[in-house]
Amino acid sequence: MFAAFPGRRFGLAFTLATGIGRIALQRRIDALEERAIAGVPFDADDKRFASDFYRTLASGGRLVVFARQTGRMMDHYLDGSGRDYRLDPAIFAGNAKVRAQMAALREAMAAQPRQARAQLGSPLFYMPDRSQADSVYGLYYGRVRLLRECGDVGACRLRWRAEVPWEWPSYHSLRRKYGDPHAESFPLPNFASALLGRRYALYVDNGLGEHLARIGLAKPFLAYAEWDEADAPR
Repeated sequence: MFAAFPGRRFGLAFTLATGIGRIALQRRIDALEERAIAGVPFDADDKRFASDFYRTLASGGRLVVFARQTGRMMDHYLDGSGRDYRLDPAIFAGNAKVRAQMAALREAMAAQPRQARAQLGSPLFYMPDRSQADSVYGLYYGRVRLLRECGDVGACRLRWRAEVPWEWPSYHSLRRKYGDPHAESFPLPNFASALLGRRYALYVDNGLGEHLARIGLAKPFLAYAEWDEADAPR
């Protein structure tokens, strides 16, 4: 446990897990959010704290069964390479919203004349869904693509690709969309909030996550997964 959360990250992890010390941590987060919104530069301590906080979230996610892929994506975001990142398909294929898009694409593809290769894609849609817990924390707006490949003997395979740009919304875009830069502020659950309700959770703006890239602490990337299946005859 100490190895996963070195230095002051252990204290952050303790608060994030238990809720003890939440009020002080919430004030620190709120102060960073207000600085980001106002365009006030982060000093060295602000940057160290922000890096430690999000690295703690990443490490915590990797230790929790339902948020492991989210934790890995957060680490990749903070590593700053910007390279595409391949996910386990379960975060998409186990998601009811994604499955609904897949069903629509499968039906549309079945209505098309058979050919060696045919492709279809979904519109951009909001992917997080409680049917797949990891997706609630790790996904945002994305697309599903379908490629059908048919051989000479008639057998076809459906090749799926789901992708989501891991690019957080900026405070400017949130203000423009909702009229409030804090509009996308989500609760991070802890032991206290599980017992006493969401008001005991820690709330963090999506806009603060985007601000990390703006100040050089992270870099957006494309997260994706690919899988295939036999095309069932009709």
